[in-house]
Amino acid sequence: MTVDTPVNGTHEAIKAGLGLDHRAMLSKSAIARPPSAIRSLFPQELIPGMLSLLAGKPNASTFPFESISLGLKNGDKIDITGSDLDDALQYSATAGLPRFIEWLVQWQHKIHGRDIVRKGDQVKDGKNSWRVTVGAGSQDLLTKTFHALLNPGETCLAERPAYSGILPPLQTMGINIIAVEGDREGMSPVSLEDILANWHTNVSTRDLPFPKFVYTTPTGANPTGTTASEQRKKENLDIARRYGILILEDDPYMFISFQGLGEGTPETRRRVRTYWSLEQDDAERYGGTGWVLRFDSFSKVLSAGIRVGFLSGPNTILDAIDLDTSSANLQPNGAAQAMVLALLERWGIDGFLRHCDTVAEFYQNRRNNFEQKAQKVLGTNNGKQKAVAEWITPVAGMFLWFKLKLPPTDEGVEEGDSFSLIGEKALKNLVLAVPGVAFMPDSKTTCYVRTSFSLIPEEDVEEAFQRLRKTVIEAWQESGHAMP
Repeated sequence: MTVDTPVNGTHEAIKAGLGLDHRAMLSKSAIARPPSAIRSLFPQELIPGMLSLLAGKPNASTFPFESISLGLKNGDKIDITGSDLDDALQYSATAGLPRFIEWLVQWQHKIHGRDIVRKGDQVKDGKNSWRVTVGAGSQDLLTKTFHALLNPGETCLAERPAYSGILPPLQTMGINIIAVEGDREGMSPVSLEDILANWHTNVSTRDLPFPKFVYTTPTGANPTGTTASEQRKKENLDIARRYGILILEDDPYMFISFQGLGEGTPETRRRVRTYWSLEQDDAERYGGTGWVLRFDSFSKVLSAGIRVGFLSGPNTILDAIDLDTSSANLQPNGAAQAMVLALLERWGIDGFLRHCDTVAEFYQNRRNNFEQKAQKVLGTNNGKQKAVAEWITPVAGMFLWFKLKLPPTDEGVEEGDSFSLIGEKALKNLVLAVPGVAFMPDSKTTCYVRTSFSLIPEEDVEEAFQRLRKTVIEAWQESGHAMP
């Protein structure tokens, strides 16, 4: 197979300006999964004048709940009662509460500039339809997306390092995960192009199926904290479209970006455009939109435990994901959706953005303190000591990704192994960080560790770093090598 032959049923279509064939990208299980005989008829119940004998829904009058009352930290109260509460507590649409879905569609228009032209319950944008579906957080939707797109033995690309939560489901499915190298701006277009251009000649990939997608966390990435610029995203998007692969844009830290904070109001301040927004540019050249699946989450700005996230993307792929939901857990949590919706309707989109900037300022202040202590203890402290770590200052999120200066391993790994350091030595010194190997798609040994500044009491940060420094120095002493 050459690069010019159709891959995923798309390359010739792309050249002809027809875009992606999303159905050709679905897995065998997604194509074979039958629709729910009952849930597929739920939308018909909304037709005016319809008398429904359809669903085995319990009668809402038997539910013991009278209201859900939410008390906000600013003193405001929100009550969910009446039909709103009945809808939240009842079986509902597989994709999510209809009013919540509508709010999220408007969100995508306001935040990302996505065009909205109605066609039934879909949203038409260029030549491809898109819509929104809700899940139990982005993790739920990511896992279902993998099942919708991939067969065992097939291939995907993921930035290295990558969010560790995607690795177990992909590995369990028997998927070949090829790592795309990253730099100060996250996923590298040079690495992405090199992998795809040489797929059929490189000894490590030539016998593997061509990938269907590349996964990336472009803002405040977990674990690196890196953020891709608009130009970087344009380059990666262009490569993905030329080679006929999707971009899975997992962006839970977008709204806790520090870039542009204080420059104008929260509603108007500069925000880096997303892949989801950028794919509209030059769309006709590539047969329309439909190249990006965007994963959004409320976990970092409203509540992690509420487990509400949403996915925006091509209708065909979201249909397959909803079929998975309809057989796995029927629908996302109605009460959780109703709580989020009630809050968002009270605030409006602008109020939500103001809240997000408050959260971003909180984490920016924590980052500043965290990094100041890191420079004092792990860095050179203005030339007073040898540094035991280096890092890139994050401009979003809640992580510092330290490259520890470790002794070479007995197996010949020159930069050392943070897994053994944390698992054996750091534990004894009562300090914890996540070994970098947890984020490596290829399980490559690494000297990196992920640290988080979100929760640790600020008065404990310096002591934690002192213990980490002590751990690194002890590793050098035990190795018999001199620390450079």
